[in-house]
Parts: sequence; C-alpha cells; structure tokens
Amino acid sequence: MFSLSKKTNLYLLPLCFCILGLFIQAWLVGFQEPVFDALSYADRATSFSFIPAKETQGSGIIFAPLYPGFLHFMMSIDSGVEQAMLCYVERQGGCDVTGLASVYAVQTILIALVVYFCYLACYFFTKRFWLSLSAMMLVLFAGRMSEYSTWLITESWAFFGFISFAVCLAYALKVKDNLCVFLLMGTGLSIAVLTRPSYLYLVYFLILVIPLYWLLIKKEGLKEAVFKAGAFLLPFILFVLPWMLRNYSYHGVFGVSAGYGPYILSERVAYNMMSWAEYAVSFIYWLPDFGDSLSKNLFPVELYQKLDFGHSEGYYRYGNSVMRSEIYEQATSEKARISLLLNGYILPDIVKHIMVTFSLSLRGMWVAKYFGLIGVFALIPGFIQLKKIAGTAPILFFAFPFFFMVGFNAFVSVSIPRYNVPLVMIYSIAIVLTGYALWKLVRPRLVSVGFNKN
Repeated sequence: MFSLSKKTNLYLLPLCFCILGLFIQAWLVGFQEPVFDALSYADRATSFSFIPAKETQGSGIIFAPLYPGFLHFMMSIDSGVEQAMLCYVERQGGCDVTGLASVYAVQTILIALVVYFCYLACYFFTKRFWLSLSAMMLVLFAGRMSEYSTWLITESWAFFGFISFAVCLAYALKVKDNLCVFLLMGTGLSIAVLTRPSYLYLVYFLILVIPLYWLLIKKEGLKEAVFKAGAFLLPFILFVLPWMLRNYSYHGVFGVSAGYGPYILSERVAYNMMSWAEYAVSFIYWLPDFGDSLSKNLFPVELYQKLDFGHSEGYYRYGNSVMRSEIYEQATSEKARISLLLNGYILPDIVKHIMVTFSLSLRGMWVAKYFGLIGVFALIPGFIQLKKIAGTAPILFFAFPFFFMVGFNAFVSVSIPRYNVPLVMIYSIAIVLTGYALWKLVRPRLVSVGFNKN
C-alpha cells in the first residue's frame, strides 16, 4: 500500500500542477470572442430544450445536445453568461466577452483533467512516475489543448469524454478490469458521443472488440466478457438512447444528430478527383508548416495548387460549392443525399477513396505542427519501448480508438488536425519513451568517455 505522502506525490500533485498550468495558459491565451461555429452554439444554447418548439420540429439540423445544454445550464445560473450569450445571438457587436468567464473556467478545468488523464494513462502502463510526469509536461508544452479552454466550442467536452474513456481503458488493461471501470469507460464515451456524434461509430466497433479481447487475449469466460461489454454499453442506453428516441419522436430521425452528413461528405468526395500525381505530392504538400513551400520548390504548380484550401479551383472549394450544390439538387432528403454520394461516388471508386483516406489521415495527424511531426516519427520506437514494459496487445488496444477516429475522420471529412487533438496524448508518451531509450543508449558511452578522461 502507498503511504499518504506517496499517494499525494503520485496523484494529487500532478493534478494540482495541471490545473495551475492550464489556468496560466488560459490567461495567456485570453478570452476568445465567439465567431463562426461558436456563434451557432450560442444560438442553440439560448433555445435549447429536450422538447423542441413546434416551429423547429422537422426543420434543419438536429444537433448533439451536450454542449448547448451545458451553455444553457450556465446561462441559468450566471446572469453574466446569459447577457453575453443573448448579445452574441443578436449579432450586433459590442458584446462583453468577460461575461463568459464562468463558462471558460469550467472548460479550463475540463482541459486540465484531460492533461491529468494523460499522466494517469502513461503511469498505468509504465508504473514510472517521472516518465509519466514528463509525458504530461509535453502535453502542456504542446499547448494544443489549452487553445480550446477559452473558446465557445465543443472541444473541451469532447476531449474530456474521449480521454476519460481512454484512461479508464488503460486502467482496465493494466490495473484492474472490474465492471465499474467499464461503466466509467461507457460514461466517458457517452459524453464524447453527445458532444461529437462521430464517436458513435467507435462505440459500434468497441461493442465487438471488448468481448473479443477479454475472450481471446485475457482468456476469460464468455459470461465475464459479455458482462464487461454490457457494462460498457449501459451508459449509452441510459444517456444516448433517450436523445436518439427524442429525435425520432420529434424529427423522424433515429440518431444523435442529423443534417451534417451530406454537407461534410460532399467536401470529402471531391478529393477523390485528384490525379495520382497530385495524390503523391499531397503527402509532402500537407506536411505541417513547410509542406506547401517545399512543394513549390520541388513540383510544378499544377500538381499542388488544387490541394490548397484557399485556391479558387481547389478540391475543397469545389466540394463545398459545386459538388454540394449538385448533390442537394439531385436529392432532397439527408438519407437520399448520403445514398447518392455513397452509391454514385464512393463505392464505384472505393479503392481511390481508401487511398485518399490514407493521405488525408496523415494530414489530420499533424497536430500542433512540428510537435505532431516529431510525434509521428516517435510512434514506432515509442511502441517498441512500451511493449517491453506493458506488452503488445494492451498497447494496440489502447491506441486503436485514437487511430480509428483518425481514419474515420479522413474517410468522411476533409480531416483537419483539430479533429485529432487527442493524439497529443499518444505523441507525448511516444516522444518520452523514445527519448528515454536514446538516453539509455548513450548514457554508458558518456559515462565511459568521462571515466576515460579521468
């Protein structure tokens, strides 16, 4: 058993450091004025209700409820938040962003917990305090998480839900796999689903993967494996299913959200139009920070110009204008539009779609630019080191949800790094373990050189 002081050092001190560090980072970033998507969340928060108004039934996009519900709750307990939100809804300018201080404070605490969970996950796998603390410090150093603490957008809750699930998964894999842990796993991922519905597809896979892992790898009985999968699924039945039934009752759609699918997929399908030469160049052009300038020095302009988000004839512009208009003209319902995109564009050219998904996946992995670049290169040596400590199967299972979402985002969307910020956790662990391996390699030589000098 740990003494109280050891428990404090292992668990409480890193948590306090995370909270202090995130509030300092949030203060340095400052309160960010709601723009674009953030304004739409203000709109939804001011009219949020489990029972929708008659004028909104069956019209437009059905949104994931957690973040607008959170903002609506904050409006009910803080008049400053209410005044600021109503001002932003009116779009007249001159709003006092400091009215959102309590919202941003809660989000900062959520992000601090996310960083702390990165420490815990690394500790559960390695049982090494300083390695885990170093990984946590790298997450803080990357700074990517803190950007969302003072912005009126879903990332704080989505990251909190997903990383909560991930740290519970690490605990179940390496410490203790009782039913309570699986309930917490399901609760964390339910939060992520109710914030960002794309995580629901991960749930479908995990319902199959969890019992298979505990049957085949852990060698448990069928009953125990099924009970673990059931405990994982229970929070979705309790929290996610009621919202889906609500949408079916009022909107005729059995889902967490609706309306975004064909909107986003039409942008993604346009990238399948790139030539194979452009496809090869895309791996360089989309490198973080320097990929575009490097491509200009290496390739003819026609091989990279359409890969630019801002180019007037680029694939992104074509997808969200010409192709989207064509799809929306040919089909009137969301189901029909998705069917048209799937059967008319994706399935007939599925090999090209999958190949382009690889390129877009890599683009989405450049989280925090050079930090992501270093992290990707550290993945293999980091994995080699971690498997010596924790075993191959637990590591692959832990990493699976992260890279499943990377691939899924690239398969259905244009895959920007913002979607994959949780990868910072994986990168930090990989970088620390790679650095630790290099230190073990060079340390004897440094000691030998020092000894010879003496």
